Parts: sequence; C-alpha cells; structure tokens
Amino acid sequence: MTNTTLEFPAAALAGLRDRLMANAADEDKAPLEELEGLSDSVLAAYWHGYVKASESGRTGRALHTAAFGTALDAPLFSVCTETGPLRAALAQSLS
Repeated sequence: MTNTTLEFPAAALAGLRDRLMANAADEDKAPLEELEGLSDSVLAAYWHGYVKASESGRTGRALHTAAFGTALDAPLFSVCTETGPLRAALAQSLS
C-alpha cells in the first residue's frame, strides 16, 4: 500500500516540510538527507508539534515556534508512534 500526502493534515505536513528544508539549507544538506538523519522519536515529536500547532490555526513563524515548543513537551505515546508512513509522505513531498 502506498501512502499519499493526502493522508496527513496539509498545514502540519507543509510546516514540517518547511522546517526540514530550512534545517537542510542551514547544514548544507539535501532535504531528504535531513529527513533521513532524524530518529523516529525526533520525527514523531516534531510531527506531534506541527499537528498541534496547526490545529490552533497558526501560520508562518508562529506555527514553527508553537510546533517547536509543543514538540519539546510531546507525550511519550506520540514519540513512540510508527513514522514510516510519515517519512514516506515527507519524502514524496520533498521530491
């Protein structure tokens, strides 16, 4: 079964994709290389942060700031989630 980006909240996916692209540019890496370098728990925490921040309607810098703060306090269940489908959707959106 192939996962598509439509299976994930658009604002959260776009925000996390933007963060990956910015981090990759800061470190002179390709965005996919940045994605591959994230552990599952870090990716899951970031995802949790972006989902929660996007649910509040935040955009731009406010979205990234709220997502980072929320990711730092991500509950254990969120950082233990399966990230394979999310990685696939992000890789597809970065390609």
